[in-house]
Amino acid sequence: MTGSASPAGAVVGVPAIPGRRGGWWHEYVCPTHGTELLAARGQVFPCPHGCELTGEPFEGAWTVLAHQAAARSLRRLAVRARGGDRAAGDAAVAGLARYAELYERLAGETHPDAQGWMLSGRLFQQALTEAIWGTSLAHAVHTLAGSVDHARLEPAADMLRALRDGALAARGVLVERDDFRNNYTAWLNAAGSSASRALALLGETDQSAGWLTGEHGIAAHAAASIHPDGWEWEGSSYYHVFVLRGYLLGLRDCAPETVPADLLHRLHDMTAVVATIGTDTGGALPALHDTPYAGPRWDDEMYELCLLSAGLPGAPSLAHLAEPLAARLRPDLEDHWRSEEALGWFGATRTAAEVPQPRSRLFPDAGYAVLRGAGYQAVLDLGPHGGSHGHLDKLALYLYGPSAAWQPAYGVPPYAHPLRRDYYTRTAAHPTLTVDGADQREATGRLLYWHDDVVGGFTAVGAEADVYDGVRFERHLRADTEQLIDVVTVEADRERELVLHLRTDVDVQVLRSGAGTHSHWPGDSGLTGWHAAAPASALTTGADLGPADDPQRSRPHLRWRTVGQRAVFVSVYSPGGVASGISIEQAGDDLTIHVQRHRGEPVRWLVPNRRDGVTR
Repeated sequence: MTGSASPAGAVVGVPAIPGRRGGWWHEYVCPTHGTELLAARGQVFPCPHGCELTGEPFEGAWTVLAHQAAARSLRRLAVRARGGDRAAGDAAVAGLARYAELYERLAGETHPDAQGWMLSGRLFQQALTEAIWGTSLAHAVHTLAGSVDHARLEPAADMLRALRDGALAARGVLVERDDFRNNYTAWLNAAGSSASRALALLGETDQSAGWLTGEHGIAAHAAASIHPDGWEWEGSSYYHVFVLRGYLLGLRDCAPETVPADLLHRLHDMTAVVATIGTDTGGALPALHDTPYAGPRWDDEMYELCLLSAGLPGAPSLAHLAEPLAARLRPDLEDHWRSEEALGWFGATRTAAEVPQPRSRLFPDAGYAVLRGAGYQAVLDLGPHGGSHGHLDKLALYLYGPSAAWQPAYGVPPYAHPLRRDYYTRTAAHPTLTVDGADQREATGRLLYWHDDVVGGFTAVGAEADVYDGVRFERHLRADTEQLIDVVTVEADRERELVLHLRTDVDVQVLRSGAGTHSHWPGDSGLTGWHAAAPASALTTGADLGPADDPQRSRPHLRWRTVGQRAVFVSVYSPGGVASGISIEQAGDDLTIHVQRHRGEPVRWLVPNRRDGVTR
C-alpha cells in the first residue's frame, strides 16, 4: 500500500488490491467447525476456533473478500475527495487505474475455475460477484467525476465499459435459461446502470435508461420477482435485502418522478417488509430461509440499505434498525462515509420519514404472518418453499424479543460447508414438526384464516401444511398484548412418532412441577412459557448445534415427543410472565384452550377448525 498526506495530515493510502482472480467467497469457511474464517494473516486463513488453513480454496475465497473491501475503500476515498481531500482523490484514481490494468490483463475470458452450475464471471468465478464489485467501482467513479480531471479517469472508464458489456452478456444467459427473476439479475442491472451513469458523467452518451426501463431492466425484474405483498419471491430475508439494495444502488441520481410508478410502489413495499420484520431495538432481521444469522458484513449491508432507503421519498423509515446497526458498526464506519455518499442519492434532499408503528401483519404471497405484542414478535412461516434458498421448515414458529433471539431462525453457514444441507436447511433445525424422524417435503402451506381484531385486542392466524403423506398438520396462533398462544394439531393415518421441535439461542430452562411444565427464556425482560399436550407427553431438553454463525455454540434443543395417531401441543408465551398455567379441553371437533393468569381474567380460546374457519 502506498500513501500520501492529506491536508489534515492523515496518511491516505491506495487500498491493497490483490493481483489475482477471485474464487467463490462461500468457500471461506472452516471445513472442521463450519464458521466463516477470520481475516487473513499473510497466507494463513485462521478459524475462530484455532484452525490455521492455507492454500486453495481458501486463498481464492479470501481474494474475493479482499477485492470487495478494496472496491468499498475506493468508494470511501471518493467521498472524501468530494469533500475536498485531494490526497484521497489521488489515492482513489490510482486504485482505479490499478484495477483497470488488472481487469484488462486477467479478465479477458470467463473464469477457468468456475463451477459448472455457476453463471461464470471473468475476474471472479461468479458473474454475480463481479457485478457487486463492479457496482462499487462504478459508484467510486461516479463520485469522483465531480472532483478530479476526467482525463485521469479514462482507464477506469474503459474498465466500466467492459464491466457493462459483461453484465449485459451475463443477463442474457439468465434470460435464455428462463431464469430472469433470479436475484443475480438485480445486481447485473445495478452494475450496468451504475456504470452507464458514471460514464455519462464523463461525457459518454447515457445508456442508463435501458437498464431501468428496458425489456429486462430494473423495473421489469421487480415486476417479475417481487410479490404483491412486497417480498422478493424466494422468501429469504437476506435475498430480499440483497435485491432491494441492488435496485437502490442502480437508481442513483434518479429523481423519484423519473422512476416508473410501479417500480416506486414496489420499492416502498419492499422497504415496508424490512421495517415490519426488523426487531424493535436490535437492528436485526429474522434469518428466514438462506440468511446469515449474524455478522459485521450482514450488518454493513443492512446499514447501507437503511441509508439508501432514507433518501427515497415515501419509503417507510428504517431508522429503528439503522441506529443499533450504526452502534455495532461504529468502530468500522470510517467517519460515516456511507452516510455522506448517500446524501442526494435520488436527487433530492433527504427527508425524515415516519417510523412505522410495530404491528401484526400478514404477508399472504410470501406466506409469513408477523404477530406482535408488548415485548415480543412471532413469525409463522406458512408460504411457498422458496426455490433453492428454501428450508424444510413449513409452519415453523420463530420468537424474538426487542433484542433477544428466543426461538430464532438459525440461518445458514457459507454454502460450501456441508452443514448447510446436512443440518441447517433440514426440518429438525427449525421449530416445527417432524414425523418418524424424517424431513418435511418441499411444500407450500395454506392459510386457513387471518383475523386481526382491533376491538377484541388480539390477532389470530391458522395454517396447514401437507408435508408428510397421511398426516394433517395445522398450527394456530392467537396473539394479544400480553401473551401468545401456540397450538399445533396433528392427525396421522396410523401410529407414528410425532415430534414438535423448539430451537433456541438462549439457555432456556424447562421445569416440571405440580402446576405443569413451564420454561424460562432469558434475554430482554425474559420470556415465560407454559406447555401442555394431549395426550400428555414429556418435553425433553438436550444440547445441540446452535445458530449457523457458529455451529460450535451449543444451545438447548427441546423435543416434544409422542407416539400415536393424534396429538395436540399447546404453549403460551408471555414476556411479563402473565400466564400461570394452561389446560386443554376437547369435545368432538371443538378444541378449547384455557389460560390461567396471575392477574386479570382467564383467557378461553375456542380454536377455529376446518368446519367453520372462524376465530372465536
